[in-house]
Amino acid sequence: RWRSSYNTSTWISLDDYISRKKENQDSIYYIGGEDREVLMKAPAIQGLLKRGYEVLLLDDPIDEYCMQHLTEYEKAKLVNVAKGDFKLPTDDELEKKKLKKLRKMFEPLTKWWRNVLKDSIEKIEISTRLVEDPALIVASEHGYSPNMERISRAQAYASAEKQNPFMSSKRILEINPSHPIIKELLERVKVNDH
Repeated sequence: RWRSSYNTSTWISLDDYISRKKENQDSIYYIGGEDREVLMKAPAIQGLLKRGYEVLLLDDPIDEYCMQHLTEYEKAKLVNVAKGDFKLPTDDELEKKKLKKLRKMFEPLTKWWRNVLKDSIEKIEISTRLVEDPALIVASEHGYSPNMERISRAQAYASAEKQNPFMSSKRILEINPSHPIIKELLERVKVNDH
């Protein structure tokens, strides 16, 4: 049983989640962390919440370990929204075209940022999940989520020389194209390029 964005004070099962999922929703969304109130404010889930999707809030360290091994339930894929491979669900062709246009428009900024952060960032993406925050750093598809990294570091046997390579993998930077800070950064990069 877990708490969820549907009601943070009630325990729910995966069956409860599935009974409330949207008609064309083929995934069960979850995020891991220390505190469910903090998780409810996580930038990674704001786009989902805004569109009316439910997100499981995994606030027990064992939860995320379990979810990594339980990849599917009742034909619904379990998806960690704190990973870089997560894409906000959409069948809207107009939205896909808009995203393609935004990628092209923000290319000067993403190219500049990639050069600046090349040693620590795998790639820079235009985010569809951010609502109010300017940027978000997420784990790569095969890397540890921030919560799993925190748990691994806290384990008694963890030492610098035995670090898991997934823990130190490069991150993905997602930027919010509608945020004023990101728009201003784009303009400054364009001015400096000319």
